[in-house]
Amino acid sequence: MKSSKNKKIKPCKCGSTEFISQPNRYDIYEIIENELVLINSPFIEDEIKLYCRQCSEELKNGADLL
Repeated sequence: MKSSKNKKIKPCKCGSTEFISQPNRYDIYEIIENELVLINSPFIEDEIKLYCRQCSEELKNGADLL
């Protein structure tokens, strides 16, 4: 986990100090021998976005803080 030393951040307006990232991965399943099998979980190369875990407000410039 990267440290965000020297990058000051305050809690969300709602008071929460927890943030979640936008999902950037998806799972691919395939039917193999009549069973559903996970075959890959690629990452999407999009911009990282962070959201407040409590109220879902987007953290402005969140990717710059990582």
